Amino acid sequence: MNSHCHVRRFLDKHIDYPAAIAGATVLGTIVFFVNLDHGWNIALVAACKQATYTFFAGGYMVRLNERIALSLNPAAVAISAGVLCAGTLAVSLTFLVHNVKGTPEPFNSTLPTLLLLVPGFIFLGLRARFKAGNQGTKVSL
Repeated sequence: MNSHCHVRRFLDKHIDYPAAIAGATVLGTIVFFVNLDHGWNIALVAACKQATYTFFAGGYMVRLNERIALSLNPAAVAISAGVLCAGTLAVSLTFLVHNVKGTPEPFNSTLPTLLLLVPGFIFLGLRARFKAGNQGTKVSL
């Protein structure tokens, strides 16, 4: 089996593609407008960094959040742990990405991630538990 198949299998296992695409589109667009006062080319660089980062790291964080949400009981503890662990990692890495040269507004570019992440991860954690419960997996809802 060639390395392309290994990479694809790894990505398929660890990235939630619909969430990655949605997050990259939404957050990339927001970051573009947050940084637009500094020029469209600078805003575009910041938006591309956000979109690329969100696709890979954000898609992974969504999967991590879901795995944590399914691994603990009761549901309130599991959902909280998922949001706290995966969310803290996601926000920290987003801030780090925007502090690398090219983003003039790193805090304001990280803020949308923080604001959208908490309700989004709560929803996705609950959805994962609901799906697992409907598939007969033993998960306390």
